[in-house]
Amino acid sequence: MSRDTVNRFKEKLKQQIDFLRNSCHTFDNGNWNEAVRIATSIRVILHDTPNSISILKHLNAKDINLFTTNYKPPKPPEGKNGYTYIDAFNMGVTTMGGPEFGYGPNLEDFRCDKSRVLPVEEWWNEVVWVISPESRLTRKRLVLSAANQDGGTHVDSQLNKHYENLVDADLGSMRVKTGGVVFQWPIKDMHLVAIRTIGNELLKSPDLLNLIR
Repeated sequence: MSRDTVNRFKEKLKQQIDFLRNSCHTFDNGNWNEAVRIATSIRVILHDTPNSISILKHLNAKDINLFTTNYKPPKPPEGKNGYTYIDAFNMGVTTMGGPEFGYGPNLEDFRCDKSRVLPVEEWWNEVVWVISPESRLTRKRLVLSAANQDGGTHVDSQLNKHYENLVDADLGSMRVKTGGVVFQWPIKDMHLVAIRTIGNELLKSPDLLNLIR
């Protein structure tokens, strides 16, 4: 591959990271539907098919490590064939103080002495949500469902069933009283929150950012 070609792919990676950063900023300003655009940029950066090649593969960089805020899921209880509860492995956080209350993305910062990283394919295929014993979601399934089926680049008549289970999941609402004021908010749109968290992980992955320097 010529130097000019490599530089072109680096510029395209920088472009997608800029798109990703701008979409995350829009999400943080209250437009959570921007998550589908976040998913689209992530797909362009990472996902390979027989008909399309990711930017990372073009750059021969599928061996880098990516930052994960996800901790390893606990083992199911003995004698059970799977999980029996809805659980995100750090794909969202509940804020109980400060200027905002509610359920939102995990925007943890990368720390070189503490943070966990995984090779690209392991990161991409890591389970980050368990909705039921039979319904588990990886980053790949979350991102591709949003990008390919739920409005990123295309709208399908049917969604991936596991993604749809998360879209439809209802955990009710949370209620907090502070300073005599009662705050109440629903816990919903967990698929969008998880995608924003995945965007945060990429934007704070040193190996990825080093590719455009």
